Amino acid sequence: MDGFLRVNATTSAMPASPTNLFLAEEVASTCPLITPSPPTNDLINPPPDENQRTTFIIGEELANKLKHVKDDDKAAGDSGSSSSSVLAEPVCTQLLNHRHHYSHITKDENTTSQETNGKVQPMQLTFRNPPDDYFFMKWNWVLIRKVSIWTFLSGLIAMTALVVMMVGSLPKRCNPPTEWYQGGLMYEIFPASFHDADNDGVGDLKGIAIYADYIKQLGVSGVRLNSIFPATHYPEHYKNISTLLEIDPKLGSLRDFNNMVNALHLRNISILLDFPLYPHIQKLPSHQIREFNESQVEAGEFARKRSLENPNSDEISEALQFWMEYGVDGFYFKGLENYLEDPLFVPNLRRWKKLVRENPIIIDNAVLNKAPMELMNTILTNVDLVDIQVKIENGVSGIRNQLDSIQNGTLFSKASMPWIHWSLGNVDSIRLADRLHYGNATLGAILLQLMLPGTPCIFYGDEVGMHQVEDPENDREDLKHLHQLGAMIWEELRFTKKGLLPWMHGKPTHSNFKQLELVSKMAKLRVQSPSIYVNTVLKDGQSKANSEVKYSQGDLLVIQRYYPRRKSFVVVSNLGANLQTADLSKLLYTGNVIVGPKVDSKSESISFKEISLWPGESVVIELD
Repeated sequence: MDGFLRVNATTSAMPASPTNLFLAEEVASTCPLITPSPPTNDLINPPPDENQRTTFIIGEELANKLKHVKDDDKAAGDSGSSSSSVLAEPVCTQLLNHRHHYSHITKDENTTSQETNGKVQPMQLTFRNPPDDYFFMKWNWVLIRKVSIWTFLSGLIAMTALVVMMVGSLPKRCNPPTEWYQGGLMYEIFPASFHDADNDGVGDLKGIAIYADYIKQLGVSGVRLNSIFPATHYPEHYKNISTLLEIDPKLGSLRDFNNMVNALHLRNISILLDFPLYPHIQKLPSHQIREFNESQVEAGEFARKRSLENPNSDEISEALQFWMEYGVDGFYFKGLENYLEDPLFVPNLRRWKKLVRENPIIIDNAVLNKAPMELMNTILTNVDLVDIQVKIENGVSGIRNQLDSIQNGTLFSKASMPWIHWSLGNVDSIRLADRLHYGNATLGAILLQLMLPGTPCIFYGDEVGMHQVEDPENDREDLKHLHQLGAMIWEELRFTKKGLLPWMHGKPTHSNFKQLELVSKMAKLRVQSPSIYVNTVLKDGQSKANSEVKYSQGDLLVIQRYYPRRKSFVVVSNLGANLQTADLSKLLYTGNVIVGPKVDSKSESISFKEISLWPGESVVIELD
């Protein structure tokens, strides 16, 4: 086979001018064969036939001859090393500058075999010729490229749209979640004094529905109705109720009540009812405790069935179930402190809470003050709000002591504790405007109340500074206990078209509707700012009130509200009868006035270097 190399066996005498059997003389001399390899020139080795398989045979003799060539080169190198000129040159230089004699491999058919196990066996390397075309070469690669590009772009657009949609769906405010009765503004109404829609001289449920927009504009989240139940000589003696399952006819019918509930619910305002338990219920029932069945209560059949079978059944449970079916969202249990010594107090309270389920139960702080320690845990786990009246007339020192006592007490020890239901006045107290004898003191007091941690509640008329009913001639001494329940004074409409109220004697009271705007603004700010509306801050597993009295000297009170990673707020109130000026720069830096202190006040930057407030004024500031 002429296409293979042959190595001559002669190793002692190398030709002076090596001759390549395959290449030209000048090419062989200028391109020394450093590594023996088969030539690849197509002129010398023509390409094999496509239909033939190329076979290479490598024999043992070829390996031996290559070994002899290597030994000869080594010997030549050793002899040449004796020369000083050659010794001084590097090997690479020697290869380029000196002619070395190489014996080229020549063709020898005897070298195409090797000895294996004493026999000479040929070794063959076989290669299969590749086909002309592969199957994927016939694919429509133009279409494939277009489809791939559009698929990639479509996927990229879809992922971008998904990211944009996810970002857009994120909540704008990441505020801590609360129930509707936690942190929002409550509004307490005595229905007979709010508005008279049928002009009989007594307020009614229709009148409340008429002013649903007014209540909404005020920023109220829940309306709390005082006694609506039938009583002898209602409303003069509204506490002497005869049943918890009906409405006094002077207020309207169940249909009127349902219409009022719907009008308020449409405006996202909830309804709470005062439940005057004592003295209507002298002793808690016992027979219903043994026969109580939760599944019957869930189905709503327990109350109706019991009322038919036994006229002396548990009226409280029946009433709770009845009014929830008419859309009532919560209940204020009045007089509950009178049952603390009743042995059935605990099971009844638990049962009532199961009946109302997620609807809140409010109790007066007197229950906690009178309850023994063994009942405290049961009470706190079965109520949602505790009503506490702020003694605003006690001045700075009295308010600070009251706040410190409450915030360092049981109600702020755990996150699961009931929230505070703050009030400045109610159906049983003297009007706020008559307890604070200066200027727009009601506005300053309400701004201070709305900055307290918990759920504030405004008694109807206090938002406009309404006073007590005046009866200078004492015509009706028996109605003095109702002078705080005077008819609401409206800016546009009269309370009633009837000139003289049959149950209320006295002169009309005063009011200031200009401060409504600031009360409404403060109520909205409270809903938007967790620094103000939250009850406590959880830190290191402990619950801590996020309210701090920063300053209390003279008649000036400064309370700060804060929340992690949110802006802090302070309220500065003058609770005295004289102008108060103070330097608070050591405690606070600068901020922006958000609400107050006057009706015509504008939002502006303020420095605490010198702050001055007139009697009864309060200002709410957002700290920088």
